[in-house]
Parts: sequence; C-alpha cells; structure tokens
Amino acid sequence: MDKGDLLSIIAALIIVSAVALLLRPPVAEPGSGVPETPVTTFTPPITTPTPIPTPTIALPEPFRITYTTSVWDYPVCYLPENLTRYGGSDPPWKGAHRAIPFAYIEERRGGITETFYVPYSLWRLNCSVSATVWPEAARFRMALVELESGTIVEGAELYYPGSIIKNVERGGNEFYIIVSVDNIDSYRITLETLPEYLPATR
Repeated sequence: MDKGDLLSIIAALIIVSAVALLLRPPVAEPGSGVPETPVTTFTPPITTPTPIPTPTIALPEPFRITYTTSVWDYPVCYLPENLTRYGGSDPPWKGAHRAIPFAYIEERRGGITETFYVPYSLWRLNCSVSATVWPEAARFRMALVELESGTIVEGAELYYPGSIIKNVERGGNEFYIIVSVDNIDSYRITLETLPEYLPATR
C-alpha cells in the first residue's frame, strides 16, 4: 500500500466521521427537548352523603293546673279516709334526672283541680311539701282521679314536710286531683314524664 492510498483512507474516515457527527441528533439535556405528556389519573368526585335528619323531641311547655269551683259534676269529690293503701313513695325512675315536667300545681290550700289530659303512657306525680311554722303538725293528702270512671288511680299522704313520688302507668285519659292540707306553707305537684314517651317530630 502506498502512501497516497493510506492518506485517502484516513481522509475518507475523517469525512465519514464528520458526516456522522453532523447527522446524529443531539443528546437531550435535562429540562430540554420534547415535553413529557403528564399522566392524568381519574379522581372520582367526592359526594357527601345527605344527612338523615334525626327526630327531635317536642318538649312540652309546662302548664299550670288550677283549682276549679265546678266540682259537682265530678264523680268523686272527697278524699277516702284511708290513703295508706296506696303506699309510700314509689321507686325512682332509672334516669330520673331526664324527667321532663309537663304540668304543675302550686298552692297553699286544698281543693279540687280542673280536669287535665295526659297523653303519656308513663308519667309521675312529684309532690313536695313545705312547712316551717308548724312542721310537726303538717299534713298533706292527695288523690289522682280518672274523670271518666271515677277511679282513684293514685293516692299519697305525708305527715311533716317532705316529698313523695307516685308513678302512674295510665295515659290517654282526663284526670283531676283532690288535695287536702293542714298547717303547711305551700305544696307543689309536678307532673313529669321521660323523653322516650314524648312524641318525636322531624
């Protein structure tokens, strides 16, 4: 091989390398070149469930029961001689702190109340007697009467100041109360029921 052929081969290699360098695409640098297509993921819309309204309890507004003067149409107008057969105070309710008053009587003297309607199947008479002048001579007697039948549903008798509770498991009727007092300052009978016996409203 002569010297001219060797130079021709070297020149050819240089030309081929130069052409290859010119025709080769440039190396991509970070952040340059064709932008990447972002991959989108489908996120389902978050739906908040509609809350179901919880029933609210319709709290009664306690009403005052007063004495009446028209008693002669009532089936019973006098207290029985013996009220001890109705026993003492009934056991307190479980959860008695939740008791809801719906009516009350507050007086200093005895008498017969107007009639009142009780829709609840369970309720109670919470009686409290105050006597400071002659507490040793204080006496409180009470009878709950069902108007239609004239039945004495509950009775209570207290000597000295104090309190007594009588549970009643009879509702949907009209009642009245006969009260007799001696040497007391005042008394209060609160009619109460529990929340589960009240009607629910939405």
